[in-house]
Amino acid sequence: MTEVTTTSPGSRLRALPAATWNSALGALAGPSGPALWRGVLGSVLLTLAGFGVGALPVDGGPAVAAGLPGFTFGHGASLALILCWIGVALLITSWLALGPRAAAGRLPVRDGAWATALWSLPMLPAVPLFSRDAWSYLAQGAMTGAGVDPYRYGPDANPGPFTTEVSPDWKSTPTPYGPLHLLLMRIVVALTGGHPTVGILILRVLTLIGVAVMLVLIVAAARRVGVDAGAAVWMAGASPLTVIHLSGGLHNEVFPLAACLAAVVLTLDRRYAWAGVVVGLAVAFKATAVLVAPFLLWIALDHRRGSPAGGAGLRPVVGAIADTARAAAVAAVVFVLATFASGTGFGWVDAISVSDRVINYLSAPTAAAHLVHALPGTPAFADILAVSRDVGRVVLALSLIAVWWFSRRTTRSALRGILVAMLVFVVFNSLAWPWYHVWVTAFWFLGRPGPRATTAAVGCTVFLVMAIGPNGSTSLYSPAIVAAAIIASIATSLWWWRATTDSEAGGLRTPSPEHAG
Repeated sequence: MTEVTTTSPGSRLRALPAATWNSALGALAGPSGPALWRGVLGSVLLTLAGFGVGALPVDGGPAVAAGLPGFTFGHGASLALILCWIGVALLITSWLALGPRAAAGRLPVRDGAWATALWSLPMLPAVPLFSRDAWSYLAQGAMTGAGVDPYRYGPDANPGPFTTEVSPDWKSTPTPYGPLHLLLMRIVVALTGGHPTVGILILRVLTLIGVAVMLVLIVAAARRVGVDAGAAVWMAGASPLTVIHLSGGLHNEVFPLAACLAAVVLTLDRRYAWAGVVVGLAVAFKATAVLVAPFLLWIALDHRRGSPAGGAGLRPVVGAIADTARAAAVAAVVFVLATFASGTGFGWVDAISVSDRVINYLSAPTAAAHLVHALPGTPAFADILAVSRDVGRVVLALSLIAVWWFSRRTTRSALRGILVAMLVFVVFNSLAWPWYHVWVTAFWFLGRPGPRATTAAVGCTVFLVMAIGPNGSTSLYSPAIVAAAIIASIATSLWWWRATTDSEAGGLRTPSPEHAG
């Protein structure tokens, strides 16, 4: 008789630290080791530099508390700025060093996951980097807790320690984020004891957990559709956009993005009602999430067509519509419940437009307005911008409809449609920030892009990382920085093309078992 041994849950939990340690050592001792260590150094430098030139609290932050106020101005700030960009360069080159193996399907998921973790964890004690948005999030949570409507008023309607930290540009501006965002921030603020810095630490822990969940879901989706999970993790997790702007900048994109990825995985598993639950949560967090929902219909339709019980003719279509209608109904219920739970009402719908106050070159309509305004004899910039943004909205709406319709054939085309829809959105929306592009990177390899598209994406990543300064100010109005970013982007693209076409890395392969974990 064969003896069967079982492992108890308790023994598995006790073995987890050893397994995690061995996994990290395996990644660091393997071919990815030098790049991983270099990225860790970059992350440490970025954290240290942030104490001088990051999105500092009004009291000066850790440098002042340690008796080093000179690190935040003058020559000290110049040194911190140099360290910051050295750290950014180390993170970018570390990411690129792993890239050709990822594109060839030879980067283990383990290595990509440890790159994300090892480059993100050193930022745990950091101040917010490359944006002051995290301070605004906390102020909005404090407003909600105090009974002040964040959809009608800006943080200055609720004076206090959290409002003090908000950028002057946003103190009088209502929030464009959904009720679930406000509920989460209200809970975070309640745990801080009135200390904004404690809120940043809590928010960073939540963000790092969100990044980890995002990676787990990307791996799950990749394996279900037969694309290389290591490449997907490299593009979405280890990318400087994620490490710097999510792990470092604490942007709330990670929460609705993770929910949208969960919706895709659940739809692939034909668990449509649960997909509706997470779609409702995602949209209640940020409106961008609604772009993913229509494409889930095509995944459901592909399942119906491939099922022996799916039938012929219109039966698969009717069945898929019924599946997604149930999911949509569940999503609507969840959205309403989340709204009532937050206690903020539906003022969010009207408040979304406040984001239009942001003006930078990363949005195509805004960039076009700047170019037209540079011509002699043109109207006022505000008038040109209003027209260009109206045109952009029309182009965006028509493009999204076209992308959705032409993505109807298969699950593969539906996932590519999500990728293209996200890309169209960040290009033609009235405003854009570098971290918006994390939505694109998360679906990049799930959409099976070609080598040329990936080359362009890698080059654009470098440009986007250089588009914002460490304190959150845009760098795109400095001709020298723009020129440097363009040159770096082009040089990176040329290097990438040679590195991935001179070897076997020209395309993606289905992951082999030895590289699946």
